[in-house]
Parts: sequence; C-alpha cells; structure tokens
Amino acid sequence: MRKDTIKNVIKIVKCLESEGGWTWIRQIARKTGLHHKTVSRLIDNHLNMFFETQGMEPFKLRMVKLKPNTDINGILRYLSVKEKIDNVTKK
Repeated sequence: MRKDTIKNVIKIVKCLESEGGWTWIRQIARKTGLHHKTVSRLIDNHLNMFFETQGMEPFKLRMVKLKPNTDINGILRYLSVKEKIDNVTKK
C-alpha cells in the first residue's frame, strides 16, 4: 500500500472520530481536503468492515459512521496484515 493511501485513510478515520455520528462522504472530503471520489474509493476498498453505511434512496447520497469500539490502531493493524496477505498472494 502506498504511503499517501495510508495517510489519507488516517485522515478519514480521524475526521469520523471527531464527528462521532453519521456523516456524508462529501462532508468528510471537505474536512480532510480530499476529493469525494477518493474518500468513497478508500472507504469501499480499505475501510468497509469498520464503517456502517446508509443510503438516502431517491438521491445518491451515502452516510457513513464508524462502528462502535473502532480505533485507529486496530484499523492500521488490519491494513498491515491485509497488505502482507496481498503480497504473498501476488507471488
């Protein structure tokens, strides 16, 4: 995993920790300075199991929040193990 990806994941998680509740993808993007598509992609690819998502149906809005008892250290441990597994399967 690239360094900038890890930094962006940390930004997203810290933003959601400070919010404490449901937040829109675009709101996270504004607060972190990232593009909204980047935020959405990182959540879908790397953080999906740590987040609760809720769609607002006639619109294409998605609200997210951290699951209870989720912390940044647990997420970083998961990402490091996932990266090691991905490296082994690529060979």
